[in-house]
Amino acid sequence: MMMLYYISSMLFLMISSMSMMLSLFMLVNKFSYFMEWNVMILNSVNINLFIYMDWIMLMFIFMVLLISSMIMLYCCEYMGHDNNNIRFFYLVFFFILSMLLMVVSPNMISILIGWDGLGLISYCLVIFYQNNYSFNSGMLTILLNRIGDVTILMSISMMMIMGNWNFIFNNKMFNLMFVSMIVISAFTKSAQYPFSSWLPAAMAAPTPVSSLVHSSTLVTAGVYLLIRFHYLIYKNEYIMKIIIFISLITMMMAGFSANFEFDMKKIIAFSTLSQLGLMMMIFAFKNWELSYFHLVAHAMFKSMMFMCSGILIHGMMNYQDIRYIGKFKYYMPMTFSMLMISNLSLCGMPFMSGFYSKDQILEYMFLSNNNMIIYFFLLISTGLTVSYSIRMIYYLMFKVLNFNSLNNISEFKLMNYSMILLMLMSIFYGFMMNYLIFNNIEIVFLNFMEKNSIIFICMIFIILNKTMNYIKNFKLMYFIKYFFGKMWFLYNFIPLFIIFPLNFTKNYLNYYDKGWSEMIFKNSLMMWMNKMNNFDNFINNNNNNILMMLNLVILIIIMMMLI
Repeated sequence: MMMLYYISSMLFLMISSMSMMLSLFMLVNKFSYFMEWNVMILNSVNINLFIYMDWIMLMFIFMVLLISSMIMLYCCEYMGHDNNNIRFFYLVFFFILSMLLMVVSPNMISILIGWDGLGLISYCLVIFYQNNYSFNSGMLTILLNRIGDVTILMSISMMMIMGNWNFIFNNKMFNLMFVSMIVISAFTKSAQYPFSSWLPAAMAAPTPVSSLVHSSTLVTAGVYLLIRFHYLIYKNEYIMKIIIFISLITMMMAGFSANFEFDMKKIIAFSTLSQLGLMMMIFAFKNWELSYFHLVAHAMFKSMMFMCSGILIHGMMNYQDIRYIGKFKYYMPMTFSMLMISNLSLCGMPFMSGFYSKDQILEYMFLSNNNMIIYFFLLISTGLTVSYSIRMIYYLMFKVLNFNSLNNISEFKLMNYSMILLMLMSIFYGFMMNYLIFNNIEIVFLNFMEKNSIIFICMIFIILNKTMNYIKNFKLMYFIKYFFGKMWFLYNFIPLFIIFPLNFTKNYLNYYDKGWSEMIFKNSLMMWMNKMNNFDNFINNNNNNILMMLNLVILIIIMMMLI
């Protein structure tokens, strides 16, 4: 069975290498391919199969397949002793196929098939470990993602007036409702507020799933969809303001929640949520190239961060609480080094992969003419990113190991080998992409306060963290930790979105479908129909008697008329 993992890993690595070369070739020569197959024509609606190949799509496929290749190699050791590793392999394989189907086609029907495939297989992967927590998390995941599926279906129905579902040729069609449906679909898949609660809950899945699905592929599908529709979204300023507002709220909420969380996988999930908000925000400022740059750079080091946490959890006998894990650098030095590289890249350490995208985003925001509230939210969110990264490193590096005294924590060679290529990408990929995509020479002049504002924000957070230890009000401290640890009570609000429509339909059923109109029209109509039916049966069953009675009545009437 392990041969399937090896073969698929080599196959994905080979295809990703070819995609990278072809993407660079198209980027340099500035051209793209468009292939079409007319399947059938139904009532003047053309049903076609399209494949649109440009450097954006091929670079995204390179990123997906490279991470998938390393995950398959990683699973050889991580899932080697699992009884259901065959089922796990097929689920991951079909997830990758669904992702590719969504990416390569500019047709809304193909996107819907891939979109539904992502949601369904993601649900199957979340409930892979069969327990109550996984089942509840899977239910929350598929219910919130189903909202995006419905909005995609509604957008398909709106595109029928154009005669086809190919959005490449319909770039002149601006419909506010259509664009709103696309944005809502992207919000649900990329876990933006108020649909954010499913992403931390989805950490019930195996760690390789979190590394592949919830860091680089599934959650970035929403951002990729917005990038494909950027020419329509940029025509409406109100939609862009809504995207900015929601993305800033998502960044703030995820940053605060990560600073009050102790589950290692949930901390990384909140980190992913925060970076998705950053991608959405810079996209809404009409800079989709920079959003795409941060998307592909972030996927490399974030998937490696999940893989490092998986090795640690695997060695700690499935403990995920960072309060139990300490002195990590002595037990797994290579894994700890890779985790440090991914954390530094996340923080925007100079000349790491994440530095080139995050630094350009901050410089672009400082040079643009925006509201001070946007600057404030952005600086706070960026400072929170550095804060929770340092917090996690502090717990893993300096805290005492609060685990069993008798343990056998050591490195896993095959898992470490699978992360070496991602580690190199986390260091050099940002520089390569910056040189290829943003190769124009730009000189940015920022003053001292703007350039060092993130450092000042981090120092303020450190001071606030120390002062919180001296707050004697137990109720206030408990409320603060509970409020930020529960995603601003978003877990309590999400059932309201489900309960309110159900109560509305229940009241509609009671007041209208089973109300007085039902009693008057339906029951009275049925009563008269039953009477007419009984009368007809009576006539059919007593033909001779009725004929004699009718003759007698007619005879009496005639005699009365003669008299």
